[in-house]
Amino acid sequence: MSRNDALLALARRQHGVFSLKQAVELGFARSTIARLVERRVWEEVVTRAYRAAVARPVDWRQSTMATTLATRGVAGARSAGALFGFLPAPIVPELLVERPPRQPFSAVFRTTSDLPACDCTTVDAIPSTTPIRTLIDLGGLLPLAVFEDVLDTAIVQRRVRGERLQARAQELWAPRRRGCAVVLELLEQRHPDLARAANLWEAKVVRLVRQLGLPDPEINYRLRVGGRVRYLDLAWPDARVAVEFDGFVPHSTRRVFDDDRTRQNDLVDDEWAVFRVTKTMLDADPVGTFRPVAAKVARNSPHAVKGAQV
Repeated sequence: MSRNDALLALARRQHGVFSLKQAVELGFARSTIARLVERRVWEEVVTRAYRAAVARPVDWRQSTMATTLATRGVAGARSAGALFGFLPAPIVPELLVERPPRQPFSAVFRTTSDLPACDCTTVDAIPSTTPIRTLIDLGGLLPLAVFEDVLDTAIVQRRVRGERLQARAQELWAPRRRGCAVVLELLEQRHPDLARAANLWEAKVVRLVRQLGLPDPEINYRLRVGGRVRYLDLAWPDARVAVEFDGFVPHSTRRVFDDDRTRQNDLVDDEWAVFRVTKTMLDADPVGTFRPVAAKVARNSPHAVKGAQV
């Protein structure tokens, strides 16, 4: 294989980019590299990292990949969060490094003296912090309300297990690493069955019902009704109260639509109070949306909801 073919094969595995060091190792002289850049055959994406010159702009994955190659850092914080699908991609790459580079880069660098192999992984060929380390780092950077959604997304998507995240946050705890304390505090507040939630909105509602003083609901509660096994998004079985989320997963067929109505009728016939909730309702007035739910649970099981804010 020629050096050009070898370099192209390498670039394909790295989002189309390669480092100066990699090019030199494949037999390209530095003077040759300079000429290729001058003639616009290659384009310097960041200092000491290149791609074949093309018309389309550099995307965020290329930029992140190129910066990790040039600095030996790993994608961290918001960049790692974007790789895991927790957050949108940041404007410039955010990297975690043991020491900052001497050359200027259009990137955010955070230094750490503690980045063991257990905190590192590869996502889509890009070196990155693990989901657990990413959450700990983000906990010290993001506004609390935003980070709560990120944390719940990670748990709901099964990216992390609460006990492992808690253990690592305890191991890394230090006064200067604020994210550890934030993670530990929020985990203490999480519903024990949060990992069973189907989406972020279910997780938000679990937080909301606790704020209202309601007892913890059962998430994706399994029961047999109307001769069939059904699952309720949220349920208080002792009070026979359920909450179903409408519009979170599109009902794409008439059969599904009709089955939802049969399910609702069977639940009512079995003396369940079923409340329907939409994302719009939760966005507009979350407390008002759940006030009748709280009142119904309080009436049906008054001793279980002492102090509920209804």
